[in-house]
Amino acid sequence: MVGVGAKMDWNEAVASGRAMLEGAERIRLPGAESGVELAGLDWGGEGELVVMHHANGFCAATLAPLAVMLRDRFRVVALDARGHGDSTPVKPGPANEGYDWETLALDSERAIAGVLEQTGRDRVALAIGHSFGGALLLRVAERLGPQIERLLLCDPVLLPPLTPEQIAMSSNGPGLAAATRKRRNVFPSLEAAYEHCRTRGLFADFTPEALALYIAEGMAEDQAGEATLKCDREVEAAIFDGGAFAAVAEGVGEATAQVLFVHAERGNFIRAYYEEVAGRMSNASVTGGDFGHLFPLESPATAVEFVKSMFEK
Repeated sequence: MVGVGAKMDWNEAVASGRAMLEGAERIRLPGAESGVELAGLDWGGEGELVVMHHANGFCAATLAPLAVMLRDRFRVVALDARGHGDSTPVKPGPANEGYDWETLALDSERAIAGVLEQTGRDRVALAIGHSFGGALLLRVAERLGPQIERLLLCDPVLLPPLTPEQIAMSSNGPGLAAATRKRRNVFPSLEAAYEHCRTRGLFADFTPEALALYIAEGMAEDQAGEATLKCDREVEAAIFDGGAFAAVAEGVGEATAQVLFVHAERGNFIRAYYEEVAGRMSNASVTGGDFGHLFPLESPATAVEFVKSMFEK
């Protein structure tokens, strides 16, 4: 994997990242309720339709390095979840209302229906979901049936039933939500945000373009140049709060798609549980590799190889 390190400064990285958005149309799609719209990026083309969904706290643009590797063969569209990127910013309620799994999944379901309508397609040839995005697309695939032909789940947020003690210790439980609520979300400038993030372990192995687009597309500048994350800390934390309790895998037997679960061996999820969930499905398998949870942002070429494997069958 190629980390950011000293490979590119801000100006080089953001120029390279924005070049990956050239030709991509910014689209608006319906969400779960009136007044909520999801933003999307559509790279165009006549190939089979691929729809991608990002991890919690990120945005569609961070998947641009993967999109540009796929667009020669596919029509690639990436979605922003509500409260992320350029989608409608929805404030969580006192009990995280608006960010429960069912509402988020319904957002994705309706947005995909909008993508099908806008592109004139009758099905999604491949849906790619990373982390939280993978869990959402798994739920959507249960509902849309043959409208989603293949599903690539990159280290999706799928947890077996946990005790309260296990939830507290979980990488996806209240401990992570609490840490999220404390993280820094305002910087003097986009460049300062990039310099700060590139030294942090979470981002250490991102491609320069993925990190630059996380900053340039995932933050908003005010008139003074100060940069603030578009995905509010409370939004990201609300999703973490709900994720460990959700029965995401209920109903997976209804999905008709060919499904590939990709387990990150250096991540925090349990391969045996992926295998148990896959065993409930008619056409699902599990693979993995020696990489971390954020591998689609660190090594998009690795994700491309999994895509290729699904079309070889």
